[in-house]
Amino acid sequence: MTEAGAEAYLLVWMYERGMAGDGDLAGTDDIPEEWRRAARFRLQRDLNELVRQSQLERVFVLRKGHLYRLTHAGQLEARRLLHLRRDPEGRQQHARNGLMSVASRASYSPTIELEAFLTTPEAVMLSEHLSPDEVRAAALYLAEQGLATVHEGDAQHPLQALLTLTQVGIQCAESPLSVKDFLMQNGHHPTYTTNIHGGTAQVGSGNTQNNTFGFDPAQFADFARQVLTAATRVDTTDELRAQIVRDAAFLEEESTRPAPEPGRVRRALEGLTDTLVRHSTDGLAQYLYEAGRNLLS
Repeated sequence: MTEAGAEAYLLVWMYERGMAGDGDLAGTDDIPEEWRRAARFRLQRDLNELVRQSQLERVFVLRKGHLYRLTHAGQLEARRLLHLRRDPEGRQQHARNGLMSVASRASYSPTIELEAFLTTPEAVMLSEHLSPDEVRAAALYLAEQGLATVHEGDAQHPLQALLTLTQVGIQCAESPLSVKDFLMQNGHHPTYTTNIHGGTAQVGSGNTQNNTFGFDPAQFADFARQVLTAATRVDTTDELRAQIVRDAAFLEEESTRPAPEPGRVRRALEGLTDTLVRHSTDGLAQYLYEAGRNLLS
């Protein structure tokens, strides 16, 4: 089970620190004391790993020693993580992964009470706590997918419900995959189909084709968020990955305006697919490109 770990927290902290005007260079003494105390010897290892991944640059400053700053790749990853922290789907993915991870580590039985889960570090997404409603929605989703059961029993409050992993759920938790990737690998692929209404395309996950009049921009926004979530895994240069992020963010922006214009949304989607086709040798980019073209057909 993969999760956003200490390295992600460091990237976001450094990015937000820079945006607040506190400078782009930081040393271990600048990191919040509670983090240093919790991380202990792991902190330097995490910093070294981020340097190895070219997301941090190590700089030696006289009388201060080694300081760190975000590279361009690190800034891109921090912005992606912040997008996930704001995005409802990204928060749901974090809650689902967290529930699976905590339940799988429970003694005697892979079971966790939802209220108890809210007190664990896994219920915090990049320094922000998940809400009770988000946790309950994630638990019900896992039950719908056959990864867990949710037992209400005589509970006086919905958060007193117990979540227990099924055998398939245990396999998911023990795998190196996230819940989303595990489901996709096992045949739960999101599908995008189109409905044509006077030249505009309506797209949705799991929809069937019909001729009902209407335009649902939220469905285009869903596709944009899927691309934003997957962008970091596309095998390409930092410059081209940044273009994917910009185009996907623009599509999401156009799709979530107070009164989205179908023509503008369609052009934003076309721009995104044009960028994705430049990565046709990468399997994930090709998958996203085909999904995007299906929306335009």
